[in-house]
Amino acid sequence: MKRENTVCVQKVKIGFDFLPEQRRRGETLPLHGISMQHVTSQSVRFFKDYLTERLERIAGMMELLASVHPGWTISGNKIKVVMETDSYDFNDALKLLRDHGYEDDEFSLQVEYERKWGML
Repeated sequence: MKRENTVCVQKVKIGFDFLPEQRRRGETLPLHGISMQHVTSQSVRFFKDYLTERLERIAGMMELLASVHPGWTISGNKIKVVMETDSYDFNDALKLLRDHGYEDDEFSLQVEYERKWGML
C-alpha cells in the first residue's frame, strides 16, 4: 500500500506458529524418525531443546515489534501466537524483523485492506 494512500485501512496479522510446517533449510524435524511406539528420553530432550529455541525466537520477535509500536493486539492458542494491528505498516514490520536476523519462514503475514469510507 502506498504510504500516502489514506483511503484504506491496512489490517496486519503476524502469526508465530510454535511448530511451523515449513522448516528452515538444514533444520532437523523435532521428532524426525520417531514413532509414537518408540519414544526415548533422548528424543524428548531433543524436542524440548527445539521448542525452547523456537519459543525464545518468537518472544524476541514479539518484543521487537512491541518496542516500535504499542498498538498491537496479542492473542494466542495452543498452536500459535498472533499479533494484530491496523495502525502499523506491514512493510515496516517486515523490514524490522529481517534487519534483526529473522527469516520470512519464522512467521506468517496476513494483510487485509478496508476502505475508510465503505467496503471494497
